[in-house]
Amino acid sequence: MNTHESNLFSDISLRGARPIIKTVLCVTAAALLLCLSASVEIPLQPVPFTLQVLALGIIAATFDPGEAVASVLVYIAIGALGAPVFSGAMGGLLRLVGPTGGFIVGFVPGVAVGSLVRKLLIRHRMPRPIATFLALGAMMVIIYLLGWGQLALVAHLSPTAAFAAGVAPFVTLDMLKSVIATSVACAIDAATAR
Repeated sequence: MNTHESNLFSDISLRGARPIIKTVLCVTAAALLLCLSASVEIPLQPVPFTLQVLALGIIAATFDPGEAVASVLVYIAIGALGAPVFSGAMGGLLRLVGPTGGFIVGFVPGVAVGSLVRKLLIRHRMPRPIATFLALGAMMVIIYLLGWGQLALVAHLSPTAAFAAGVAPFVTLDMLKSVIATSVACAIDAATAR
């Protein structure tokens, strides 16, 4: 193999590695963002207030569905293995099967749907801010449904009581977090379009 061929092959392999390295770094940074967002907490019962919805909104609005899901799966895996990255500085599998575990598990389909809906709406020429806000609304509905269901089941609450305890107090604040995440995503879009 001559020098020209050697340079050609090394250039091809580096080109393939750069997107993988960038993806790994982005997924790691997003998982770290989720860890940090869970540490900002107001300990309400049975579901605490955290900044996780803001972090999830930014992830869903800036990553493709695969990267968004990978980020959340890394976060959940770290917590499931015992690292204190869930709300209340807790970790472990018991947290995932406990009363609030449905919300955490709901992060996975939530960010996937949020990211996918945003891409589809933008592809159909909906303005980015509106597409992003609607997509994050879809993300929240999924998270709420899974969290609400598990809360009712595990805490032995009626559907109405579980909704009143685990969903209703958070809707307004989560909409505000979605507005902030939409603004951040649109600013990132504008910066990367230059």
